[in-house]
Amino acid sequence: MKTLLLTLILGISLTASTLVEKSTVKVYTSIAISDYTQPWQTPTRSQFSGSGIIIKDEYIITNAHVVSGSKFTQVSKENSSKRYTASVEYISHQADLALLKVKNKNFYNDTTPLVFTEDISTGDNVTVLGFPLGGSNLSTTKGVVSRIESCRYVWSAEYLPCIQIDAAINSGNSGGAAIDNNDNIIGIVMQSYSKRSADNIGYIIPSVIVKTFLEDIKDGIVDGYENSNTRISEISNPVLKEYYDISDKYGILINSIQKGEDAFKVGDIVLEVEGVKVFNDGKINTKYGLQNVNYLEYLKPVGQTINIKVKRDGKIKDIVYTLKRKKEVIKFEREQEPRYIIFGGLVFSPLTQNYLNKKKYSKSLFEVYYEFNDKAKHAKEAVIVQGEKFDHNINEGYKPYNYLIHSVNGTKVIDFKHFVKLIDESKDKYTIIDFIDLKGTKYVFKTKETKESFEEIKNIYGLTTDRRM
Repeated sequence: MKTLLLTLILGISLTASTLVEKSTVKVYTSIAISDYTQPWQTPTRSQFSGSGIIIKDEYIITNAHVVSGSKFTQVSKENSSKRYTASVEYISHQADLALLKVKNKNFYNDTTPLVFTEDISTGDNVTVLGFPLGGSNLSTTKGVVSRIESCRYVWSAEYLPCIQIDAAINSGNSGGAAIDNNDNIIGIVMQSYSKRSADNIGYIIPSVIVKTFLEDIKDGIVDGYENSNTRISEISNPVLKEYYDISDKYGILINSIQKGEDAFKVGDIVLEVEGVKVFNDGKINTKYGLQNVNYLEYLKPVGQTINIKVKRDGKIKDIVYTLKRKKEVIKFEREQEPRYIIFGGLVFSPLTQNYLNKKKYSKSLFEVYYEFNDKAKHAKEAVIVQGEKFDHNINEGYKPYNYLIHSVNGTKVIDFKHFVKLIDESKDKYTIIDFIDLKGTKYVFKTKETKESFEEIKNIYGLTTDRRM
């Protein structure tokens, strides 16, 4: 059986309209890629290119994965050798979207912003636009909308509404537009299946998700899309329906709630969201047919509210729910270089998903550990001692291996910034570090000697600093 591979695509020759030609741009980025297992090292520099579309307010919309980590961004028009410097104004890693702007207003001469449409159905024609790697001519491919559903966005690993199309999507198309027969944007090109597993299956970010992103940035902050740890489950078993005294068609069960959530209770039966009835399988009727109930949550950014009707203890209750993000002690970091501090030749850092991915460890296991281990519940951010160390007499006999930090001199560590503060302000004869996941094991350093040792460690190993915050 062929393995199904999803790949990010960084695009696509039929003649496009003049309007489209002048509104589609090529995006060039110079990015820095850090190694979270060796955070003291200089990031590796790489160059990529993708596509973008000029929309209202002189924004250029593209994919987050095209410009994430960019140190220098440029854009150019079709068949033009002139590049214009662009800045990344807003970025949503959840939705794999970014907005750029060009300061030089001459760039926008003779251009007309394209507009978005949500009027799309399965079977409709679609044209995909973009620039293949190494090419400066606008390229297009044509196809139809195959399916409108939720899918896993490769860049963020979150499930959001998406549109599946059968138009070919190639390297270089990322961030380009998929348009209808009227040159309106139905979505932004995002990802495709590997050609080894499936031909001409691509995915685009639908206009409804883009609309939420554009609404989100109005206050100058990207708050994101609802993804809290409150969970629901379908009620398909007839006995369960009888037990909860619900309709044979409508109602789903809230089986867990995010820590600190006060709007819901475990056991609530969700009957309606925004006035739309919820079927027992968690689906709702939408203009795109049956979709997961989460679809309604994605139409507004985090911080706004939606109306939910639940059945609780046999009574109907109306709830105004504030959309929110999930609380994590282990985050995936973007747009920043890894944080660390070297103390006693050992490397301490936040425990991030970036680090775990590099080590091929599962994040979920650690998240559960922090959620349910009493010794870890105080932490707002996980902190570890990494497996790497700079050998020195000061750390003789210590063998670090990704241990989870619990306290410094008896003070529980809240987050990485707090850990560094405790290390820097330690004036006791000894600095004692103990661990969440090790019983009876601790590191004990003589404070003054250990702080002074970095000068020698720095010279031995060619380091420039003991930290990045």
